[in-house]
Amino acid sequence: MAKFGKWASRIIIALLAIGAIAVVTCAALVWFRPQIFEIKQEDEVPAEKLEPQIKAVSAKYLFAGTTFWGRRTNTMARASELGVKYPFSQLDSLGRDKYQAWIAGLECPVTDKGGVHNQAEEEQIFKFNCDPDYLPEAKNYFTAFLLGNNHTDNQGPEGFAETQRQLAAVGIQYFGSYDYQDGDNNCAPVFLPLTVEFDDGVIEEYKMPFGFCSAHGVYGIPRQAVEGMRRYAQVLPTIAMPHMGAEYQATHDAIRQNLYHAMIDAGVEMVLADHPHWTQDTEAYAGKLIVYSMGNFMFDQTSNKEVSRSAAITTDLKVTNASEVDFAAWDELSAACATLSAQACFEKIQSAKLVAPKYDYHFGYIATTSAENRITRRASDAEQAEMAQRLNWSATMAALGQ
Repeated sequence: MAKFGKWASRIIIALLAIGAIAVVTCAALVWFRPQIFEIKQEDEVPAEKLEPQIKAVSAKYLFAGTTFWGRRTNTMARASELGVKYPFSQLDSLGRDKYQAWIAGLECPVTDKGGVHNQAEEEQIFKFNCDPDYLPEAKNYFTAFLLGNNHTDNQGPEGFAETQRQLAAVGIQYFGSYDYQDGDNNCAPVFLPLTVEFDDGVIEEYKMPFGFCSAHGVYGIPRQAVEGMRRYAQVLPTIAMPHMGAEYQATHDAIRQNLYHAMIDAGVEMVLADHPHWTQDTEAYAGKLIVYSMGNFMFDQTSNKEVSRSAAITTDLKVTNASEVDFAAWDELSAACATLSAQACFEKIQSAKLVAPKYDYHFGYIATTSAENRITRRASDAEQAEMAQRLNWSATMAALGQ
């Protein structure tokens, strides 16, 4: 009996100990349960990740005047060890890598004539042709060419169509028509890169459409072209690059002033003209820049300083309504338009009804020269200062608030 009592006491003590442990454990679970639950909840439901926001959108472009690698330039290039690279061989002196796009006026058809040039046609009756084997090198510099001028039909309508095919084959965009009365085909969407910076440090590049419009007015006043600009400006930021003006003059005339003012009134962002073969003055009108002639950027004339120099216009732009713009959707339109005509692309853009970017522009210029050897390059510091005087640059920039 004594042994039984001893075992019973041990069993009771053990049960009491187990009970005590159970009570303490339950109390601990009750006490710490909220904290354990919160930790578990935090592990299972991560905090919502915020989408990166656009911090800034910018780009830098260069616009150039009359461009041409035929006639005497072609003769010198073929005789040079550089060959088709000859006329482009010093363009890097302008800092090509600083710009996301170059746009210039191409003043000749680009057709395959087997490399045979008729000097009498080219020099006496001004019937031009630019060989297409220069195009791969041109593509390294030029993003788009203006074709609306008085020489792109020099090989006939079929030569103009071939020019468009040749440019498209190497990936150079184009706009404009040789027919100055053609109000429907003087504008086209041109897709240029924009740099989009996000607040998380990520930087993306998107292609965005601009309306680019020519106005070939060598043989008449292209009033229909202004209406085409008006249609485009209602949908896209639109830039006018007319080809007209009195040749070999240092200042603009009243006809061009009235017409270029009408283009600004129609809604274009700026007017950057060529054709006179001399650089002419600039003007600020309604808060917009007008350059009456950028001069000969790449041409074979070298008889005097005026015909062998130009003013390339640079623009730094920033988007002022970035939060409203769907840049990815615009970029998708670029890919969709790759196989479409200009008109079909513009209609697609119209139907998309996307909010277009609004831009703030800051302008500059670079004086160039191709004197002596017909190779375009950056001009000297003294020539840069001379060009500022010709352009009336300080007064125009002051009027634009720059």
